[in-house]
Amino acid sequence: MNYILGGVLVAAAGVLGTRDQVLGALVGVLLCAVNFSLVVRIVEKMTAAATGRSKSSGLLLAPKMLLLMGAAALALFLLPISAVMLAAGFSVFLVSIGVETVRYVLRSPAANGNS
Repeated sequence: MNYILGGVLVAAAGVLGTRDQVLGALVGVLLCAVNFSLVVRIVEKMTAAATGRSKSSGLLLAPKMLLLMGAAALALFLLPISAVMLAAGFSVFLVSIGVETVRYVLRSPAANGNS
């Protein structure tokens, strides 16, 4: 869902915005996708740690966040991008979570009248 919404955002910025806005949205979406993939891997390691197979995976969250903030700062400093569109592109995951939550609720048996 992140990729679909990110593609829609970048395409809309391409049609309606400037080059800086398109590049900002693209960089934001890419950072969002990388961040989400890393979070998934870290959480998988943390759940493996709960079963005793791995240890200290939760300690990876802080360095990941520092690297993410550093990447965003470097992108803003080095690339001709729109900061607002960078934030919009990075926020795609929030919309994705909202869409998936609504889809899940609508598919649940309680929503269909089956209790």
